[in-house]
Order: sequence, then structure tokens, then C-alpha cells
Amino acid sequence: MRSCPYLAVLLSIWLFMTICGIALIVYRDYGKMKWGDLISNPLFAVVWEVEKKNNVSNFMGAESVMVKLPEQAAGASNKRLVLLPDAIGAQIGIRVEEELTKEEEAQAVEEEMETEKPVVGQTVFVEYPPVATDSIYYEDVGKTALTTEYPYTKVGEDYFKDAAFLGDSRTMGISDYAGLDADFYCENGMTIYKLLGEKGVTWQKTGEKVNMNEVLQQKKYGKIYIMLGMNELGYGDTEYFREHYEAVLAQIREWQPEAVIFLMANLHVSQEKNNLDTEFNNININAKNAAAASLADGIDVFYLDSNPCFTDENGLLMSERTFDGVHLYADNYEIWKNFLMEHGVVREPAEQTAEE
Repeated sequence: MRSCPYLAVLLSIWLFMTICGIALIVYRDYGKMKWGDLISNPLFAVVWEVEKKNNVSNFMGAESVMVKLPEQAAGASNKRLVLLPDAIGAQIGIRVEEELTKEEEAQAVEEEMETEKPVVGQTVFVEYPPVATDSIYYEDVGKTALTTEYPYTKVGEDYFKDAAFLGDSRTMGISDYAGLDADFYCENGMTIYKLLGEKGVTWQKTGEKVNMNEVLQQKKYGKIYIMLGMNELGYGDTEYFREHYEAVLAQIREWQPEAVIFLMANLHVSQEKNNLDTEFNNININAKNAAAASLADGIDVFYLDSNPCFTDENGLLMSERTFDGVHLYADNYEIWKNFLMEHGVVREPAEQTAEE
């Protein structure tokens, strides 16, 4: 080079013109693109990769093709068409399609997971100023539990063919007058403490005592309704009641894992029976109901409060609906049946399979 300065100058001029030529061709091919968009796009790496793999002459002589690139602007839903050389356009197109396919698959999986996510019901408690009480059996809990909020399905009477009702004399009323084709295990004086006991419970279909431990392990039910708490008002405090209720519920769920369990609120009593000097009053009933409602998870266990169907604005059982201040007249059980039919939980086969 030192011995031939003219050659060095010629080479420099040739190199300069070559670079300028390449720059002009690149400008021709990319002139319709915003360079900032290309560089900020993840696919710029693909362009750079192809440029390194292909020689300059091939790159310069390439024909142009239209390729779709994802729009970078937030909220953009359309794809932009940009002009790229054919030498890299085909490869970029393949990579773009791969990236878009991955994005669509990921979105489909996410949507499927959202669809399969079970709806969880919520049991709401409405608070109120509690009343002072002087009893070892209960206290005013200062809140009332409402029916578990859930997208219930209105069902027909066939819904109850695989149902079991467990309870006391009020459940017997449902058995006698609601006309539901279900298994009723209930009797006067039944409590949560005796439900799974050795003495058993009367099966209303036969009138004979059956051991509920054996029944619940041998038979398979789709729904189980439990209403207990009235005969427990003067037996142990509310926390004691809740502990036993929770233990019984856990045992039933173990034996009947596929069943939907409904914890039914005890009906309030009338003004005449609402005796605050004893344990037999609506404050105590409300405390027991709230304790039971706290066990509802909104997935497998739901709390149903039918009191609004039968009580007045003060929460007292309406006198025209009861013959003794505690139990309903026979024609009122049709209302109770309709309430139950409006609160069906119907599971899809896929959901049941997932739980199994």
C-alpha cells in the first residue's frame, strides 16, 4: 500500500462506493418502514441473523415480498404489512407464523383455564347491633347469614331423586307435605350430636331406624340436605354446636365426596314462642344458623336460608303460617319446595370428572 498510494486511494473509493450502494439498496427496500419500529420489534433479531448468513450480493439482488409483523403499539389488534427482501422475507414469515401460533396457543390455554375455573359461592353475613344476653348457651352474634350467593339453577322434582334429607321434626314436615321423591332420615328430637350415633335415625320411607354411618357409606347421593339446630338450643353453647357440626360435615364429605351438601337454616319461631327468658328464641336460633353458615365453602357446601319465605320484617315466623309457633301448616311446604327447586346446583360432567 505504501509503495502504491494510488492503489490505496482506488480501494478506498471502491469501498466507499460499495458501502453507499448497499446503503441505497437497503434504503430502497426498507424505505417504507419506520426504523424505530423495526429495531424495537423482536423480529429484528431474525433480520439480523439472516443478514449474517446471506452474502451481501444475494441480499442486494433480492426481490421484495410483503410480510406481516405484529404491531408494537399497545391495544393494536391488526397486523402491519411491511416490505422486506425476499432473501429474508420467507424466513421471517415462517418465524412470524411460529410466534403468532405460540401466542394463540398460550391464549387458548389461558382461556381454557379461566373457563374450567370453578365458580365459588360467597356466604354473606349482615351485621346488626347485638343484644346483651345472660345465658351460658348462647350470645347474640350480631350478624345474620344469608343464602350463599351462587348462580343457582332452577330444577324440577327429578333433581331430588338422588337426594338425602337429614334433620328433625321440621324435615319430617318436608317429607310429609312437599311431595319430594328423596330419602328422608329424620325424626322428632334429632340433633347434630345424635345424627351419626349408634341408635340411628328413622328412615321415613320404611319407618324403621337405620344406622347413618352404614347408610352414608353404602349409598351414593348426589345431594345431601341437613337441617339441625333447634333441639340443640339448650344443649351446649354455640361454639360446641359448631365444632360437632363441622365434625359431622367432614365425615359426611368423606363418605360422600361427590355430593353437593346444603346446610339449611333453622326456621325462626313466632312472637309467642320467642322467649328471651329461656334458650328457645330467635337470637339463639340465629346464632346456630350463623355457625352452620360459616361452614359453607361455596363449592361443595352451600347455606340455604328459607326464613324470608315465612318470616315478617322483624324476623318472626308469621302466625298465619304456623299452628304452634314452630312448625308450618301443611300447605306452606309447597313454598319451601319451590325455594329448594330455585336453588339447585347442577354440575357439568367435566367438572365432576375434574373433582374426582
